[in-house]
Amino acid sequence: MSFKFIVYTVADCDDCNNTKDLIKSQGMSFAECMLETQEQIDEFHRRYGHTTVPQVYLATDEQEYIGDYADLEKFMLEVVDGRRRQVMGMSTGLYGDASSDVPDTIHVRQGRTKTTVSKEKPVRSYNITINEKNEMKDITPKNDK
Repeated sequence: MSFKFIVYTVADCDDCNNTKDLIKSQGMSFAECMLETQEQIDEFHRRYGHTTVPQVYLATDEQEYIGDYADLEKFMLEVVDGRRRQVMGMSTGLYGDASSDVPDTIHVRQGRTKTTVSKEKPVRSYNITINEKNEMKDITPKNDK
């Protein structure tokens, strides 16, 4: 499945460049709307209510809103997971179960290369909310020698 996006950006914006790179890395395309003048920025703010860039929309008749870079990353992960589930023969639900009649190994041919995909157990979901930033605990095993 491939999508085309509309990306609102400004010059010299690292997050804007990262957003465009992420879309390209997934083999998808985008139309860039560069906000170059203060008048364009003001109109963008008035029309959409956003005060930051990048802002990403699906290039559909409805121009469905995706969000910023982090939201696009989440969207892309869902797309990649959906592709993986299709290849694996799993249901297309968010956390669907693996089909019992799916073979242990599926061979997918893409052009001249051959990709082997092994059957995986379904992904279990966890509802985790992070309220504050904490330092991560180092759980690296210590070598007492």
